Parts: sequence; structure tokens; C-alpha cells
Amino acid sequence: GGDLRTGLAIQSLHDGHRWIHEPLRLNVVIEAPQEAIEDVIARHTLVRDLIENEWLFFFRIGEDQSVYQRKTNRTWEKMCPDGK
Repeated sequence: GGDLRTGLAIQSLHDGHRWIHEPLRLNVVIEAPQEAIEDVIARHTLVRDLIENEWLFFFRIGEDQSVYQRKTNRTWEKMCPDGK
């Protein structure tokens, strides 16, 4: 296993009585073919765990210049699908 443990994210934000600071996640944006990104995620457990356990938000820029977010269920969701 890795160093990531259940509850540590909350413990770093909350002292048991109040919020210490607002929770934030790192946003990672990559411009590469989806197949290449999926290959890297499949081969690197740590990267996959960071994405699927929501330690960071993972985005890719598609060939059409649209931005897609990788969801925890291993699908990609187009951001702002209505063009706004």
C-alpha cells in the first residue's frame, strides 16, 4: 500500500471542532491522446489511486480543444458540454 490513508484528508483540514482551512484539490491538466493517458494510468497504481480516490482532479485537453475530466468510475466527462 501507499502512504494515503482513510481520514487523513479530513484530519489535515479539521481539528475535530472546526474547519482549519478550505479543502482544495490539485488540478492536473494534460494535453495528450486519451489512449496514452489511460495506458499510463493503467501501468501506474499510484497515479490511478490519486485520481480514483479523489486526491486530485485530472483533466485532459482533447483533439477538439475541449476539456474532459476523468471521473472515479474511469469515464471521461466533457466539461461545459454546452459550449459556455
